[in-house]
Amino acid sequence: MATIRDPLTLQAEAAGSLVAAAGMDRVAGAPLVEDPVAVHRRAVAMEGGSRPVNLRGANNFNNRDVDNGNRCQVCFKKNHTAVECWHRFDEDYYVPDQRLVAAASYSYGVDTNWYTDTGATDHVTGELDKLTVKNKYHGNDQIHTASGSGMDISHIGHTTVRTPSRDIHLKNVLYVPQAKKNLAFVHRLATDNSAFLEFHPDVFFIKDQETKNILLEGRCRNGLYPLPSPPIQHAYGATRTSMSQWHSRLGHPSVSIVKQVVSKNNLPCLDESSNRTVCDACQQGKSHQLPYPNSSSNSEFPLQLIFSDVWGPAPESVGRKKFYVSFIDDFSKFTWVYLLRFKSEVFQKFQEFQALVERQFGRKILAMQTDWGGEYQSLNSFFTKLGIEHHVSCPYAHQQNSSAERKHRHLVEVGVSLLSHASMPLKYWDEAFISAAYLINRVPSKVIGHTTPLERL
Repeated sequence: MATIRDPLTLQAEAAGSLVAAAGMDRVAGAPLVEDPVAVHRRAVAMEGGSRPVNLRGANNFNNRDVDNGNRCQVCFKKNHTAVECWHRFDEDYYVPDQRLVAAASYSYGVDTNWYTDTGATDHVTGELDKLTVKNKYHGNDQIHTASGSGMDISHIGHTTVRTPSRDIHLKNVLYVPQAKKNLAFVHRLATDNSAFLEFHPDVFFIKDQETKNILLEGRCRNGLYPLPSPPIQHAYGATRTSMSQWHSRLGHPSVSIVKQVVSKNNLPCLDESSNRTVCDACQQGKSHQLPYPNSSSNSEFPLQLIFSDVWGPAPESVGRKKFYVSFIDDFSKFTWVYLLRFKSEVFQKFQEFQALVERQFGRKILAMQTDWGGEYQSLNSFFTKLGIEHHVSCPYAHQQNSSAERKHRHLVEVGVSLLSHASMPLKYWDEAFISAAYLINRVPSKVIGHTTPLERL
């Protein structure tokens, strides 16, 4: 009959055989290499209990001293996790008590709640703002966690927990910057406030010792009993947002849009109907140039006032032209266009224009309106000799010569449309613009009462 032998004994014998086969003897003064299973058994015997053996881990016994960065959340020792801890099913196991605040060091994130703790020896907080009265701590004491590491005490002070009936005072609270939880020591809380605590699976109560009235009631959360925070009833109605603030939050829309959003969504807003404010940000970010006033001058007959301007440069046309100069009669809106290769030809083209119109209409040109471009600066002395008034627009103020600017746009739009309709390339723009001027002069215009410029001329 075969005997069932303990696998630990088999493993120990195998380890011993390997040592003997290797010829390893104890040398004087050198420690004997012990069987890892025997070491494990002796540790279990010293603890007074039996634990499961991780046979896979026994083969890596020599690597167990390596710090892998893990820390158990049951015994708070390094190099293993809670799943591998021998104490996780041991209800009688406890961490040795010093000034012990285990939970204060190993929670995740900063928790602003106060947690009742029967294992702590002092009130502890990691938030200095929690203390209404605080003083610098000059002692050498430390808060010790379950792992034995110490955390320095920075301040000591008092705080108050508000309740509907009366306040609960927490005295001699230790401020520990490294603490992640705020712990209220149950014994001191009860002593300082003449109260007692009742803990139930789902709720807990803080009651007055004399009247047995409930001072505070809280719920159990994840196995912990946090002191409930008092509701802040005045937070929603403390202030109402002004219309200007909603205007800023919504991206500076118009007043009508802000009122529509506030009304549609029932947003709290102060009534500022009697106090309109001007938004400085809108004035700076949405400012535009003020529009120029409409001209009040009206010409009573042809050639009383002529507008002129040069357009270009444009891509060289089939006729080797790059510019054109226009002359617009203010009375009839009739337009003359002369093609130019260079801007310096403006003087010559004006003389041609002057000779043409003065002979045809038997009138003299009385005034010219132009910008102060170089081509017109040379004409200024010529106008003076002939007695022609020269009206000049301000620099960078083309609006003052708006009749010529608008006529440029009209000519270009009509000319390009003609080219597009005929499927002709842009190099024929010179011929197209001459044709556009011819057609515009013979088409009714609402500016002159739906008559044609030719008829009015």
